[in-house]
Amino acid sequence: MIIDPEREERATRYVSLCGNDVKIKGYLGGGTDEDVWKTSKNTAIKVFKYDFGFWNEHDSYARLASFGVTETLDGFWIPSMLGHNEDLLVVEMDLMQRAPYIIDFAKVKIDRPPDFSDEVLEQYDRDGQERFEHNWPAVKSLMAALESFLIFYLDPKPGNIAFPDMMP
Repeated sequence: MIIDPEREERATRYVSLCGNDVKIKGYLGGGTDEDVWKTSKNTAIKVFKYDFGFWNEHDSYARLASFGVTETLDGFWIPSMLGHNEDLLVVEMDLMQRAPYIIDFAKVKIDRPPDFSDEVLEQYDRDGQERFEHNWPAVKSLMAALESFLIFYLDPKPGNIAFPDMMP
């Protein structure tokens, strides 16, 4: 994996704002839209490429917290947003220590469902069954729970939604 140097620099700037004793401890992973690092505070900082990913993540955690959903939803652990910086497009959150959990709210729609055709929804369901097998009904239940807060989760994949029996 190639780490985006510009996002790495923003991660370094963010931790420098957290105090002298906070450092980046290691790279946790990422993709085309964000990179994630572990800090010496045992938190994760996610640095986004695009502002819409940052705002989706930020607003999802903020909305859940406003309803008192700060630890679990539908039996899944959810990280709490511990800090953020709009200028650097960084969200700091708890590290998930055990499954089942859900992370990565960068690809959501907030307040209105996506406008997908029946064919797309059928393919989405087939893809979900293939990715999650016997866990797919639990994923669908979790996504319905998120929808009750008008958060429409569009990126259900292993890695974003983890189960104990799917961990390496």
